Amino acid sequence: MTAGVDLAARVAALIARDGVEARPAEAGAGAWPSGLAEPPDLAALYAAAGGLALPDGTVILPRGEVARATAWLVEERSLDWEDDLLVIGEREDLVIVLDLDVEGARAGGGVLEVPTDGLASFQRVARSVVGYVERRLGVPGAEPASPEVLAREAAARRDLPALAAALAEPMYPGAERQTAHAALTLGALLSARGDEAALEAFARSVEARVAAAPRGAAGPERAAAWRACEIAAREAGAEVIAAACAARGKGGG
Repeated sequence: MTAGVDLAARVAALIARDGVEARPAEAGAGAWPSGLAEPPDLAALYAAAGGLALPDGTVILPRGEVARATAWLVEERSLDWEDDLLVIGEREDLVIVLDLDVEGARAGGGVLEVPTDGLASFQRVARSVVGYVERRLGVPGAEPASPEVLAREAAARRDLPALAAALAEPMYPGAERQTAHAALTLGALLSARGDEAALEAFARSVEARVAAAPRGAAGPERAAAWRACEIAAREAGAEVIAAACAARGKGGG
């Protein structure tokens, strides 16, 4: 099966699910924002429907409304958004944004959820719009979520292989605190196995916490972060790793 057929089949399956309302395909025939390539999954979606409304209140805009909705929001809220960030939907108090990441500067982009009262607080939740809709609908075998979501879910399950795999992927800018928590959990799991790779995970957790710290607070934040790693290692029964964390914390490393 070709990628195009696969996307078309996925879209058709979404539209056929109970509670999904699809606008006529003609409504999706408007112009895509000038100068930007339309992702294949959205092209497949708009070939079949002019936008979607899901049972949970999620709305995916028709193609012809994307540029207008983006321009209105950016102007209305005086936003300093990059040109490749596009409003493609909404749900309750969230704006759904597609980051095309044309320059490859934001971990490959994807689908972001942004609170209406914090339009610079991007949270990446999916890799593509079709994948986002699949997860909102709970489709079995849906496209994997964003690395940030996968890391959070794996940390909650304390699933070491899944957590390591998620953290191996580039994380979206602004996800430093999520990354710090996930890496701290990975370090604890590795410590419980006596694996010295725990120190690498802990070091990543520390650097992520420091990156998220307010200006001028890097030193205290680094010390506190290493102290958290020391405690996690000690609770895992890894005294040697805990001692190494304590030494790094004192040395500012």
